[in-house]
Amino acid sequence: MELKTTDWGKGPFGEDVKLFTLVNKTGAAVSLTNYGATWVSAIVPDKNGKMDDVVLGFPDLQGYLKDSCYIGATIGRYANRIGDAKFTVDGMTYFIVANAGKHCLHGGYRGLSFKVWKSHEESDGVSFSTISYTTENGFPGDLEVNVRYRWSDDNKLTIEFKAETSMPTPVSLTNHAYFNLAGEGKILNQQLKINSEYYLPMVSGCIVCGKKNHVKGTPFDFTAFKAIGEDIDKDDEQLTLCKGYDESFVIKDVDDGLMQTVAEAFDPESGRSLAMRSTFPTVHLYTANFLSSELPGKKGVVYGEREAFCLEAQFSPNSPNLPDFPSTILRPGKVFNHVIEVQFGLR
Repeated sequence: MELKTTDWGKGPFGEDVKLFTLVNKTGAAVSLTNYGATWVSAIVPDKNGKMDDVVLGFPDLQGYLKDSCYIGATIGRYANRIGDAKFTVDGMTYFIVANAGKHCLHGGYRGLSFKVWKSHEESDGVSFSTISYTTENGFPGDLEVNVRYRWSDDNKLTIEFKAETSMPTPVSLTNHAYFNLAGEGKILNQQLKINSEYYLPMVSGCIVCGKKNHVKGTPFDFTAFKAIGEDIDKDDEQLTLCKGYDESFVIKDVDDGLMQTVAEAFDPESGRSLAMRSTFPTVHLYTANFLSSELPGKKGVVYGEREAFCLEAQFSPNSPNLPDFPSTILRPGKVFNHVIEVQFGLR
């Protein structure tokens, strides 16, 4: 494995930002940066051996500094939405920052995605660490976070999340990569399969309400491969709420943090595929319904809606307010430890 390190500019407060590129023996490569512990690129071959980047991003740091769509970033303290920007732990109610209407999205204003993390180079990857101090965005406790990326010779990226806290606090970390297996253009013809028979319906504000609905007979049935665009414009209240797919799915057979297949996808034209495995109990499908970039992305493209899809393995959105859902409260002395694997291949 070859690791290249490049000075990539300065962070919001003058911090040194670096770009790390891992190249395996086949020439496939991923790039990462310590700004937001962000996944910047994944350059993998198509069925004819042509290399292309299948992860949306920017050619330089400035794009990430101005980005508001969390492109490739590590998300936290809490991925997705917490309803009404509040939750209760051990009888104490905490009011956190509302940055999506009256709700808290992805940890609030300038969460983990906007920090410059410490970095440590390894033989097969890079690890990043930071601290979210108590009361940051209203969350209790000092939260120490570590994200480790590893790249393999068979084109698998492993992302391991660890966290420890000084006070009980909700934690749900994930990566917010935007995938396009064709390398560019709309993703509506790309095929997707999700290992789930239940999705989590939402109410106004895209807030998970605590119910589980069976996918059978709905646009949310991805139990077999189908084109992402096949049902995306169906007359369905859930699709209308967020202009497309922005839905969480309960992963089948999740048991005590064991690795499970979350989803698979492929592009019929290029032949590129990906398979995601994870220890998280849900995965959130987002079809870039509100994607926009202030600065051009790679190849000079100004990104727009439905030009990528996200698969965010995580705990359920709004779980801190849903007592019947798996607890997301991390307590002192315990370690939050979850893994996401993304395997690229051909089909």
